[in-house]
Parts: sequence; structure tokens; C-alpha cells
Amino acid sequence: MREIQEKGKYIYREKFLYEFDDYGAEQGEERHYIIAVIDKNGVECPHPITDFLRSYRSKSMSLERERQVASTVCQFLNFSRKMTVLNDKDFQSLRYEGIFGLNFEHASRFLRHADDKKNLAGRRVKKDTVDRKEKVLIDFYIFFQENGIISPNLTVPSYIDEKGKRKYSSPFVRTRGAYNTEVVKKGLRDFGENRQQLLVELIDTALSLKKGKSIAFGMALQAFGGLRRGEIVNLTTGSILHSGNTIVVDIKDRQNHLFKHKKNTKKEAVKKPRLQDVLPSAYINKVREAHNNWLKLHKSKVKFIVSDSLFVNKLGYPMSGKTYETTFKKVVEVFLKRLLEQRRYEDFSFLTSKPINTHTLRGVFTNICLDDLGMNVRETANARGDNWDKTVVEYMEELTGKQKMQRAIEQLANAVIDNEHSKDVIANWRDGANKI
Repeated sequence: MREIQEKGKYIYREKFLYEFDDYGAEQGEERHYIIAVIDKNGVECPHPITDFLRSYRSKSMSLERERQVASTVCQFLNFSRKMTVLNDKDFQSLRYEGIFGLNFEHASRFLRHADDKKNLAGRRVKKDTVDRKEKVLIDFYIFFQENGIISPNLTVPSYIDEKGKRKYSSPFVRTRGAYNTEVVKKGLRDFGENRQQLLVELIDTALSLKKGKSIAFGMALQAFGGLRRGEIVNLTTGSILHSGNTIVVDIKDRQNHLFKHKKNTKKEAVKKPRLQDVLPSAYINKVREAHNNWLKLHKSKVKFIVSDSLFVNKLGYPMSGKTYETTFKKVVEVFLKRLLEQRRYEDFSFLTSKPINTHTLRGVFTNICLDDLGMNVRETANARGDNWDKTVVEYMEELTGKQKMQRAIEQLANAVIDNEHSKDVIANWRDGANKI
């Protein structure tokens, strides 16, 4: 039985829901989020506010983004509930009117509270994080007003943009101060001028370790194809295709197929389904062959829960994003230890200047595209599976801001990437960029 203080608390849950088309025909089960409230008996009861998630949802919206929206709504409603219980004067109307008494000051108070919070590292939450919450709450209030739930006198300011579309401005008041503005330490986004050699050595380290063998090919796909962690663990054996000398990865959200046994699939989310070219390399083909051999050996010892899983844990279940992360960290620990044993202090110092995580490999891929292959921002963004150029522009600014070292001819001659065959891949990315 839940504690009595949880009565009335809002929560969100991931569920399999039946979807219907405009004519009422059933389209099958899909993973989505619902919002529920805990009743006086501790039972989770689905709440009508879930309708907001349905209205917010779109075909291009990832499950992870839907989770973030559900989380923001629950955070806001629980904050309002707490302030009401504490008899805060701004929230007394909710004691009698409930949700129907919501006004702009309630959301303003929540956002100011969110602006002042600190993360697990003890640093102030980033402004962009709270900005995203504010955008959700703007849409939340518009939804409530359109459905006659809150007062029609609450007007969300709007304007017509240059394309003739109606846009909405925030009706909320935030007073984010300038204190505690230290920069949050971001993860490492490059391996430096010697990136290709270090990538190979890192992946070779994985291949040399019992646990590392299970993710070495995934690491290679991240480093030479820019895949995200969630995209890696969503792959099946049939996801790896070929186009001439190039590996092509069919990236899809396969959570219904691979992760039906998991309640929380936050770390298995796929942000953008697509066909992803991987930079041509004899090395990555070698790593793929090693992974196939490992899969056969592992399958002879353990029963696979999903027969066509490409990445599998020690128990035979499709590998979760968390297990992938944990294994990656162990590989990095051994790799850094080997650098010290080899007295490669410069490489060690560079790689430990910021935290290394699985997303670091996607960053290294970005710098290979920009720096080693001379691709422009739009081509690189397309190669990464990004709709917008903003993130890649940040990488470009970092590169142009550095004092570049002269590369040795030997390094170019021994580059991992097959530059000749890369021309066709880059042409594909350029074509994709021109269509956007």
C-alpha cells in the first residue's frame, strides 16, 4: 500500500495502447505514455489529462520526447498540489476549484522554482532545460483553454509570423537570476587530431575484453556512423544492410519487438528513424565479422529471448541502454589504464579532460566529417540524422577556434577511413541536405 501522503500525486506510465485511424479502424498496439493519479487507496487511476499527451503527439515525435512532456506536466501538477497543501496564498483557489482554478501565476511559480533547482552535480539546472518545460506549459494552458477547462479570461499572447502562421508567446513570468551560473562540464566530444587511431585502439580494447566483445561493433557504428545509444540497442541482425562497399544501417524504433519486457525504455529511445550510411572502412567490416562470431558463440551457450537481437546481454535478453552504457564505461577504464601503462600521457590527459560517455563517439564521428573529410555543416548534420544545423555549428566553432597541428604524412597514409569510397557516402549526404 502506498504512503498516505502520495494520495493525489500525479505520475506517468509507459503503456501499450491501441491506436485507431480517422475512420475508427484499429491500427494495432503502440507504446505511449499516460498520466495517472494515485487515489486514497494507493491505486493508480488513469487521468483525463492524458488527452493533452494525445493532442501533443505527432508522427515525428519520439517516445522519449513524449516522456519528457508527461514528466513536465506531472512535475507542474505535483508542485501545484504541494503548494496548495502548504496553504500558499497563490494556490488557495485550487483547494476549492482544483485544476479548473489554474492561472498563469501557478505556472510562473513552478518555472521560477525549476530555474532555481540544482542538478545531481550541484550545479544550477540549465536554462534550456527550463525553457523546454515552459514551452510544454504554454501548450498545456492553450489545450486547457480550448477545452473550456480554465478561465477564458486567461489570454495566451499570440502573433502571426512571416509565414502567416500563428505563434504563441509565454504568458508566464520568470526571474532567473545571474547567480550560480558556472558552466556545467559537458562530456568529451572529440579525440583530437589523432582521433582515428585512438578510436581503433578503443574499439580494439573492447574486442580484447570478455564483456567488451558484446558492444565493440556498436561502438564502431557510433564512431563511424554517428548512431546514438538508443539507436544501437534497437538494432536487429536484419538491420545491417550493404550498399556497395558501404554498410547501411536501418534505424527504427523496435521497442515493441525487443523490449516488451521493460517498463521504462527511456534509454532505448530512437530519436529519428532513418537509413544511415556508415563511413567505409575495412576495419569496421572486421569488427562486424568479430561480432557475428561472438553472437554465434553466445547463442550456443544462452537462449536468446529475441532470436534476431543484434546486441544481447549475458542472460540472452536484448541489451538495454543502461547495460550498454555500463559496459562502455568499463572498456574506457581499461583503455585509459593501458594509455598510462604505455606512458602516453598527452593522449591520457586529453581524453580525461572531460567525461567520456557513449555520446562521445557520436561527437568524434562529427569531427571526422568536419575535420578529416572536409564536409560542410549541412552535410554533417544530415550524416548525423539531425534536422537542424545548430549542434553541428557548435562543433565547427570548436574546430575553427583551435590551433590545428600539422598532420604527419604517415598518419594520413594510415587513416582508418577509406577516403576514396567515402566520396559516394558524402554524395548521398549532400543529396539529402539539398532536399531539406
